Amino acid sequence: MSDLFEPLPESAGTRRRENTRAKLVRASLEVFVEKGVDGATVDDLAKAAGFTRGAFYSNFSTKEEVFTGLFDEVTAELIGIAHSAVEAAVMQGVPHGAGTVPDLDDAGVMLAVFEGIRPFGRQWYLLYSDAIARSLRDEQMRVALAVQLERLRDEIGTMLTVRLEASEARALLAPEDLAQLLIGIFIDLMLREHLEQRDVTELAATTILGTLQAFIAPRAD
Repeated sequence: MSDLFEPLPESAGTRRRENTRAKLVRASLEVFVEKGVDGATVDDLAKAAGFTRGAFYSNFSTKEEVFTGLFDEVTAELIGIAHSAVEAAVMQGVPHGAGTVPDLDDAGVMLAVFEGIRPFGRQWYLLYSDAIARSLRDEQMRVALAVQLERLRDEIGTMLTVRLEASEARALLAPEDLAQLLIGIFIDLMLREHLEQRDVTELAATTILGTLQAFIAPRAD
């Protein structure tokens, strides 16, 4: 399993309570991935971080609070990975044709985003599906997790907007709606890769390209 988080820095300037909370949240990743919110216990979460139940309850009231904090951190990590993937693709000179429907240029950038998050596909899918299921059953959880889901969608939408402006094209859907569509494609591809034990590299390229060709057109003068 790839490590989604970098190790926490050991710093005398970091407040002990903040560091304990951060360790509890980050250590919960593998627990929630393997057991889900329903299956995980407070003892599981405390043990994974190397703390006691007392330390856990000094920082969190419920395991759901930890899950919400984890989903926040994972979303931030995925956004960072997506930005790095786009920057790397642009630095490699991904071409684009002005005034034309984007070919493998902008699709290539979005494919780079998918490839960036792909190593964490199993972790992300399990956390995402747990978050959705919980949100549909729990109003308080829905409000908290909806913020993170919208945050990821809006960041991908912004990346799309920047690329469309660079290629002088326009989306036939609102950027955030096109972003949500692409996120759905990413999630489905990651599920198929792990469920069917198949290499989805070629499928990802053709699906992302086909989606962008269907919903992006030259900008009208």
